[in-house]
Amino acid sequence: MELKIRVANPAGNVTIFVMSPAKREDYPAISRELLCMEELHGEQVGFVEKMQDGSFHMQMMGGEFCGNATRSFGYLLSMLSEEKAEDVWVDVSGSQKKLKVAVDMEKGTARTEMPLPMEIKEISVKEEKYSMVVFEGICHIIVNSAPKAQEFVDELIEKAKRVCPCDAYGVMFLEESKMTPVVYVESTTSMVWESSCGSGSMGAAVYLSKDADTGEFVYELHQPGGMIEAYVKKENGKVFSCKMGGPVTISEEMKVDIK
Repeated sequence: MELKIRVANPAGNVTIFVMSPAKREDYPAISRELLCMEELHGEQVGFVEKMQDGSFHMQMMGGEFCGNATRSFGYLLSMLSEEKAEDVWVDVSGSQKKLKVAVDMEKGTARTEMPLPMEIKEISVKEEKYSMVVFEGICHIIVNSAPKAQEFVDELIEKAKRVCPCDAYGVMFLEESKMTPVVYVESTTSMVWESSCGSGSMGAAVYLSKDADTGEFVYELHQPGGMIEAYVKKENGKVFSCKMGGPVTISEEMKVDIK
């Protein structure tokens, strides 16, 4: 099967966009094959679907929500449009409503509105307690330490699955303004130590501002692939707005053959 793809690089979190139509039941298998193509350096896959009304929907490989893919999708739609819109509304998996992406083609950046956190749960592993920020489609566990072994990550995610069934899980190792993200997607059973994570950055920002009552809070989170800025607005202890953004580049369209 020949597929047309574009490769997006949002702060190192390389996302392969499949531009050719395919059956949703084939998405996991296609994704696994694309992620095995070392020359693409992909960390995740999103499928661009054309709807009957001519609009576009972006479906992640496991039906999860992904902040970096969302803002890259907005950048892609702006780039391919005649008007090169600065504000693009996108329809993506893992979000019940359309999200606004602010695109700056000159600076090569995109910032997306994010789904609000549903709650912050607490999970325990070996008598240690960790906060888990729950979003629609993905749960992020915050670990205040340098990165730990894969065995620790596996144990934490297995516990999270029992506490909060979800499409995907992240473990965010947080050292002040430095963050190392790991993401597991349930349907593809893929575990990736990512170069950056948009929704994980948002989860970290929500966690860091959890004790604040009212105000606007901005966090620059430096990750292996680059910096992501996460913004939280709160009123009376409740989160009213979440946004995150950073650099994006997108390749020319190319063709690949898969089995």
